[in-house]
Amino acid sequence: MELFDKMQAYLNSLDQRRFYQYLAGILGAILLCLFLLLFYYYHSISSLKAEADEINDLRQDGQILLNRAQRIKKDQKEIDAVLAQDKNFKIRGYFQDLINKLGLAQKKSKDSEFDVTPGSAQEGTYQESILDAQFTSMSMKELTELLQEIELNKRVFIKALDISDSKQANSIDVTLVIATLEPKQRETSESTE
Repeated sequence: MELFDKMQAYLNSLDQRRFYQYLAGILGAILLCLFLLLFYYYHSISSLKAEADEINDLRQDGQILLNRAQRIKKDQKEIDAVLAQDKNFKIRGYFQDLINKLGLAQKKSKDSEFDVTPGSAQEGTYQESILDAQFTSMSMKELTELLQEIELNKRVFIKALDISDSKQANSIDVTLVIATLEPKQRETSESTE
């Protein structure tokens, strides 16, 4: 209590002007402290919110990667199942049988021997075998039937299709590139056709 009595005596001894100056200084200091506390609080909140947003973005990216990995594993199982159905599949033999079935053997370009080349090595356990075929004087109906038959076979996919005008009326020239995935061969074994 003695401290309060001394403070009261000191304040009573001050003239009114000096009292208001001290009062304004004290209130200013209190307001400055409040302002600094609020600034620190809101700054901390905004930095924590930015950090939470960044963590959420990383979580979403991780979820996308996990979904992609699951889809890749599912696709790999499907490819393995398709490959297991016919282990002796030859893309050249398949394509030759297909054009004979559709009656397109006479439309084959004289230069085209249905060359099979090893494609780019896929990551993992697969490699591509690519077949290039050229046809002349085809109708659009014949082309659509050929493409439809290729699409029905899960083992084969179309890599490229180039259609150009033929020298004969109402017909087209077609360059078709199809491919299949095969199990990667060891370096000592021969590539399949």
